[in-house]
Amino acid sequence: MTMKRIILAIFTLMFTFCLQASVAPDSVLQKANYEYIEGNFEEAATLYQTLVDSGYNNPELYFNLGNAYFKQNQIPQAILNYERAYLLNSSDEDIEFNLEYARTFTIDRIEAVPVFFLTKWYRSLRAMLTSNGWAWVSIAFVALLLVAGLTFRFSYRPWIKRTTFSLGILFVLCVVLTSTFSVQEKNRFIQRDKAIVFQSVVTVKSSPGASSKDIFIIHGGTKVSITKTIGEWVEIRIDDGNKGWIPSETIELI
Repeated sequence: MTMKRIILAIFTLMFTFCLQASVAPDSVLQKANYEYIEGNFEEAATLYQTLVDSGYNNPELYFNLGNAYFKQNQIPQAILNYERAYLLNSSDEDIEFNLEYARTFTIDRIEAVPVFFLTKWYRSLRAMLTSNGWAWVSIAFVALLLVAGLTFRFSYRPWIKRTTFSLGILFVLCVVLTSTFSVQEKNRFIQRDKAIVFQSVVTVKSSPGASSKDIFIIHGGTKVSITKTIGEWVEIRIDDGNKGWIPSETIELI
């Protein structure tokens, strides 16, 4: 076989592999959607989960998987996937509605510590775009800042200089703010310090160890924040501020 034919064969194999990789997920997704419509929720969940395990993660996939689990009354699994979908797209009203509805089926009714209204407003504003979205907005403000700087440098009219100087200060503040939003949204996505309790009942301990004092109990579907990890134990905090230790095997990271 000549070198030309070898190279051609390699490119043919690569093209075939890429084609199969692009078609297979679509066919699995179509089959999963079909099974869901037919009411075969367990089969649909298995197929959706196969895509997730293969590395495909988008809000629609997690949303569909959450729906399939919810139809089977597997509330912790449903909440976990709704949370993952919401993490990727917090502006989707359907995801937010289903997540809040699924939470009504959990046992724990935890009164969250009130959030200062400015903090709440800041978080809502930051969640309007993804990390990449805020990065592009920041780049746009950098471009505007450059235009304002060039205009200030080469203009001889005092009012134009005053205007571009003021705009320059505003653009600098916007660059700082949007860059901060981008970094914080990225950290929120990759930090993974939130989890869902999967075990039906979990006893929260005062320290990491089965023999330590019991503090309180939490139930499946409850969302917790992870503050520390020691071996197979994690320190968790719930929304009302209470903290304690539970085995890491009882939770699943969002």
